[in-house]
Amino acid sequence: MRKILMLTTVLFLLVFLSGCSRVNEQDFFGLYTFKEVSYLSPLSSATKDSVNKQMKGSKYTIKENLFKIESTGYTVEYSSPKYVKEEIPEESTLFSDVYSFLGKDVEYQYTIYNEYENKTMWRLYVSSDSVWIAKYSDTPGGSEIIMYIYKLSR
Repeated sequence: MRKILMLTTVLFLLVFLSGCSRVNEQDFFGLYTFKEVSYLSPLSSATKDSVNKQMKGSKYTIKENLFKIESTGYTVEYSSPKYVKEEIPEESTLFSDVYSFLGKDVEYQYTIYNEYENKTMWRLYVSSDSVWIAKYSDTPGGSEIIMYIYKLSR
């Protein structure tokens, strides 16, 4: 009887702990709204204040089967996206240094691919309590320029 109780306890713990680890991987899935501009490229002609006003009320759907941005004047939508978890590169350029834009709390980046596994121009940055969305552009030299980073709220 004691062995059965011990085996049941071990099984329960294994199931519970594996479930917890899967939940942590998907913590960023959900519905969000625009909170504020965290970074705006110096190449942009807009100001943070004007973008904050323009993006107010924008909605972001980040789910396993849908990535969607609904904003004034445009909608971006990818069905069956793939969120590829990556370490944030230690080496960066002046226009792609995530840590200087967001601080050291950012833990991972997720590059978003469309259903055909082509890289989109969108990326998520995730910390234990925050999610940011970034739009970036590739340069002819192979580096990236982050155009903007917006902080989102649930």
